[in-house]
Amino acid sequence: MHPEHRRRGLGTFIVGWGEEWVRGRLHLASGGARVVVQHYVHTADEPAACLMERTDYTPVRGYYRMSVELDGTPPQPEWPDGIRVRTFVPGRDEKVVYDSVEDAFCDVWGRPRGTFERFLGLTRVEGFDHDLWFVAESRGGISGVCLCKVVGGSGEVDVVGVRSPWRGMGLGLALLRHALGEFYRRGVQEVGLGVDAASVTGAPLLYGKAGMRAAESYNLYRKELRPGRDPDAT
Repeated sequence: MHPEHRRRGLGTFIVGWGEEWVRGRLHLASGGARVVVQHYVHTADEPAACLMERTDYTPVRGYYRMSVELDGTPPQPEWPDGIRVRTFVPGRDEKVVYDSVEDAFCDVWGRPRGTFERFLGLTRVEGFDHDLWFVAESRGGISGVCLCKVVGGSGEVDVVGVRSPWRGMGLGLALLRHALGEFYRRGVQEVGLGVDAASVTGAPLLYGKAGMRAAESYNLYRKELRPGRDPDAT
């Protein structure tokens, strides 16, 4: 809420309006699924945190916004044996890359399986650049992906995902360094991403090895609107 408009009940109204919007669409959720409303709140925003607590939201997870300034040539990637990298090919790679992303992120907390239609939407937005979507391959198929974009002159890493058979080999770091190298070649000076602070794959440590540092932190607040099977259950 803009500081000049605080203490007027606007935040409470907006949060309540959002909950009612969801309640009016509960029938669209699959039967037996737990339905929650969630908000990301900057850790420095005390009024927003107080609003969440007053409206019965519970903090459940922490997240970092990590970034790096590309003030010099990034280190070259070191690819695991048998791995080659290429860019995404529109009209051919949509399904295999979608399947690879879902496989790589199947153990991510709080993430229900995405739909192919939603994934296709990422390739149809204005400014989509398939040359910033990187695909790592081996004889066993796609081993990992790094999906990036440029927003307002800054680089954004949307996805760094390595499928489980290829984890622990340095592939995630190689993909990220490869992407940073392309951003640097294009003259992009800042690159950032969001990450779960408690990632089961140790993602913050990986990004730190690539020179990224936590610039901001957020807490995820949730409220249950309908009990049922947890949304991150498999």
